[in-house]
Amino acid sequence: MTKTKKTILGFLIAIAAIAAIAFNTSNKSQESSKKMTSTYPSNIELALYQRGDDWQKKYPTAIAAETRNFGLNFYKTQSFDPPPLPTVTIDAGGVKTVIPKALSIMGMEDKSRGLGITRININARVKNGGALSHDEARLYILDLVEKFTALGWKNTFFLSKPRLSGVHALNYYGSFALDPSYKLSLAEWMQFKGSLNWRFYLNHTFMSLTVDRDQDHLDPNKPGAYIISLTIEPHEETQRRNVEEKQRDHWRQLWIPIARELRSKRNIEEAKLKAQGIPIVSDYKDPELPPPPPGQQNPVIPKDLQ
Repeated sequence: MTKTKKTILGFLIAIAAIAAIAFNTSNKSQESSKKMTSTYPSNIELALYQRGDDWQKKYPTAIAAETRNFGLNFYKTQSFDPPPLPTVTIDAGGVKTVIPKALSIMGMEDKSRGLGITRININARVKNGGALSHDEARLYILDLVEKFTALGWKNTFFLSKPRLSGVHALNYYGSFALDPSYKLSLAEWMQFKGSLNWRFYLNHTFMSLTVDRDQDHLDPNKPGAYIISLTIEPHEETQRRNVEEKQRDHWRQLWIPIARELRSKRNIEEAKLKAQGIPIVSDYKDPELPPPPPGQQNPVIPKDLQ
């Protein structure tokens, strides 16, 4: 959902209004008297680098392909209707991560590179969706974050940003980069009007979690409405975006000067924070560079970037 005047409730209503319902039945004359059944499985699995057409063949009643676009293929789930909503199991970073109550799943692959799906987007309900108390939503999300960290997903920082934890990260970043180990109180949860965001890393894979909420229903004493968005992609893909498109296949050759510039910004900001008595998570190490493709090598990391 975009950060516009459209509300989350409006977003959910729009989904319901435009959803296409697909059913297989052998007797349409009795369809209205029969209980409708789902045409998708209760659990859908998807892995990074899996071929999109293989994923579609595995779930032919659930996945639709958009392959006429220039450069990119998109594989998207059909409408999940009627309920119950399926669970999604994502195989990324050597770990299977489960997301319940999926509203939609999309895998994207670059036609020219032939690597399979390199970006996964998921939208999911918070609990059963619809109106629920803000504290119910808070506890549900914090439990989901705890499950991610139990699998090995760890907090990660952008190279240019200071390394802060707990309430110090909350005070500095607001809801832009929350510490997964910090349990937000209800008062802290409600102090932000925008989305809440966590960013994780595991085995050369990044995962971002965004929680959006209805901006017209932020009264802590009344129900709110929430929706979850997740993006999962390999470290390789995030590094490629640091350079111009024509240079992306050889980004490793440009990595050291780019990393030095970014790290310099972090060092300056961390020095300011230390002078204010704010602790820095100095034992945090940035993720190692991903393994290079055949014919390439990772640069030798200089001491100032280790």
